[in-house]
This record gives sequence, structure tokens and C-alpha cells, in this order.
Amino acid sequence: MSYPRNAASVPGLAQRLLILMLCGTLLGGCAAVVAGGAAVVVTDRRSTGTVIDDQTVEIKVVDRLHSDPGLDADDHIKVEVYNGIVLLVGEVQNAAKKRLATELAEAVENTERVVNELEVTERAGMGGKLDNTWLTTKVNAALVKDNPVPGFDATRIKVVSARNNVYLMGLVTREEGDAVAEVARNVSGVDRVIKVFSYMD
Repeated sequence: MSYPRNAASVPGLAQRLLILMLCGTLLGGCAAVVAGGAAVVVTDRRSTGTVIDDQTVEIKVVDRLHSDPGLDADDHIKVEVYNGIVLLVGEVQNAAKKRLATELAEAVENTERVVNELEVTERAGMGGKLDNTWLTTKVNAALVKDNPVPGFDATRIKVVSARNNVYLMGLVTREEGDAVAEVARNVSGVDRVIKVFSYMD
């Protein structure tokens, strides 16, 4: 989730949580997430409660970043949360702002750790954002096509791209994580693969 500093408001926490809780109740053991306002069922090793916690942390981190006067329209921060790990990617104007982003994310309840991969540089333009989206699409497609681990569901991996770097999140074994990372490394346009996994072993 990216936060635009010039946005009128951040989506209501209560509304988003209500949707998630209703989906979790209806779907039982399946995890439900919200994408663009719609409920989507995915194969996920996290419990429904953890999925809800991750969504809550993400919303709260975005809200803190959006509200803090120390960050402004020249900063672009994308927030992704998986199993309590908060990933920050994008661009900020100086090292102090990068440190501030970490502090704001760490202060949110249920944040297990923060992986701050923000670059201290000028904000990426629309071309850079489209490149990131395309790179993420290519990596996701490669994971589905190559299926690095027999019987492994590639939809369990959250792929995030920024400045030709690919970040991999998910709840995996170390063998699975290494195999997934190897597939991602061989995708055209990927400069670096960073594993931000939660390991089961």
C-alpha cells in the first residue's frame, strides 16, 4: 500500500476491519484479504486472525506516515506487511526521514520488525512506478510457470518491486524460500532479490 501525501484521507480503519472480519467469519479456514475494496480468497499459511492483524498494522503504519509532519509530498513510501514484518520501500529526501519512517512503523502494535529499504533520492516518476508493476507481474508469472517447489502454491508469496529490486514475503521453509528466490533472480529486469520471509523451520 502506498500513501499519497496529498490524499484527502486514509480509508477508515473501522470499515476495512469490518470487511475483513466478515470475510474471515464467512470463509472459515481460508484467509481473506481486501484488494481495491473487494474480498479476495487466497491460499495463505497465515491464520485469518494474522491476516487481519497484518491488514490492521498496514493501515496504521500508512496513517502514521501520512499524518506525520516530518514527511511530505516529496516522499513516496510503499508499505507491505506480512506476518508482522513491515516492509518499507520507495524514496525519501534524506536519511532523517528514513529513520523517522522506521520509528513510526516500529511504534505500531503487532509490528514484529521493520525492514526499511527506502532509498534516499528523488521521488520516482510515473514511469518508475509502471516499471515496478510490470516487474512484479513478471516475477509472479515466473513463479506460477516454473513452480519452484513441487506442490507449492506460488500465490503464497507476496512480491514487491522497487527500483528493479524484488522483495519476497511469505511464510515458507528455507528450502522453499531459496527456490523461490532463485526463480525471481532469473527474471529479466531484476537487479537484486531480497528475501523478507518468515521461516517455518
